[in-house]
Amino acid sequence: MKKYLLLGLVLSFGFLSAQEIHLTKGKVIDAMKVSDSLPGTYSLYLPSKFTTDKEWPLLFVFDMEGKSNRAIRYLSPVAEEEGYVLVAPDSLQDSVSVSKNINTLGKTYNAVTDILPIKKERIYTIGFSKGGQFASVVPVLVSGVAGAISCGAPLTSSSAINLKKPFYYIGISGKGDFNYLEMKNNNNFLNRLKFSNELLYFDGEHQWPPQEILSKALQMFTLSAMSKGLVDKDQGYIDSVFNETTQNIARLVSVKKLDKAEKQLQEAISTFRLHKDVAPLREERKKIRKDKIYKTLKRAEVNAIFKGRLLREDFNFYVEEDVYTYNFNNLGWWTHQVNEIEKSIKSPNSIQKQQGQRLKGYLEALVEDNLDIVFTEPELDNDALSFLWMLKTIVSPKDYDTYLKLISHSARGEDYGTSIFYLEELLKNGYTNVEKLYSLEYTALLKISPEYNAVIEKHLKKARYLIKEE
Repeated sequence: MKKYLLLGLVLSFGFLSAQEIHLTKGKVIDAMKVSDSLPGTYSLYLPSKFTTDKEWPLLFVFDMEGKSNRAIRYLSPVAEEEGYVLVAPDSLQDSVSVSKNINTLGKTYNAVTDILPIKKERIYTIGFSKGGQFASVVPVLVSGVAGAISCGAPLTSSSAINLKKPFYYIGISGKGDFNYLEMKNNNNFLNRLKFSNELLYFDGEHQWPPQEILSKALQMFTLSAMSKGLVDKDQGYIDSVFNETTQNIARLVSVKKLDKAEKQLQEAISTFRLHKDVAPLREERKKIRKDKIYKTLKRAEVNAIFKGRLLREDFNFYVEEDVYTYNFNNLGWWTHQVNEIEKSIKSPNSIQKQQGQRLKGYLEALVEDNLDIVFTEPELDNDALSFLWMLKTIVSPKDYDTYLKLISHSARGEDYGTSIFYLEELLKNGYTNVEKLYSLEYTALLKISPEYNAVIEKHLKKARYLIKEE
């Protein structure tokens, strides 16, 4: 059925059936239906300068954990600034097959391109964590996708690069992200293949990047499209982005952040080489790489990464060994390791701080991976489960749900001493939900015991079954 399009203060799409869809520019629109006859919804963002007399680049936003609304809202200021239409499918799930998610994406794509003037040579994808992994898979499996931005997630085996289906891959990682090293490996691997890619990083952990980094990524897509003739070359835009980039580099040099300046020079040379004379940038980069301050910073980072790799290997080995042997006596060693990591995180030295953040995140992910393995075994190993939950309280002391699971799990096995211990640890870490403490599964006898109530009274003054002496 043909759609008729009218443009006013809002966009109105009239159908022969007299049905109308009102699309406000400059605002995220939730729960757009894929079709009257097909299930599924998506969120949409149109820049405030959107018009129907030209075609627009489209950026698909992927979230595999049901938070697509939040993701598209975070990206909307960037899309507004850089002139991209955003679409976030609501039905993508990490728990279903890639092919099913691709099918969902295809239906959303058809719905969007049916009503909007989209530049089909300029379709891009972006996502964070598992959404980022899916974003990097889509161009491999779907022809015509020009680029992908993966935030905080390295390439996976399912996103095997096909040199016959090139696209522009941009990885973005916090330097404190536990995936940072893997994303550096990706960058080196793709460079060896001469596959078009960039790695952008920022001072942060496993999180959505700052909006200025996301803007830079979209600028790279736009400049790449100009160099390929997919969009008219806008010299004013090129000069503006170039000047902003060189000014930022000069600022970094002035405050002796030469490692960051060198990285941005590398990015600028790659981005602008087909648009500007980058010879001065090459000379500046050579000059910085010879500077003693730069060499000292790079040496410290290389040493930290090397030490981090060794520690990760140790953590891998000892987690596997301790789970297999139920080595509860080694929890003290793990406590020491986490304390050392926390010291690094609190260090005023940025390289040590980022190293600590990476190791902390890696340990958290390692424990979660091993818990997943335990839960997928045909027969649940209760001792292995107890050890991993105990280890998780050390690695993530503010994850209150783990303490509650341990209290319940230990009470089920009549190990009331362990339940009382982790109750006290839980309350020491700031937990205050008394109702939950008295409604835990398998604690019918435990919750009326004097010991259990004494701990709650000590920390919260709200014990229910406190025995009072006459």
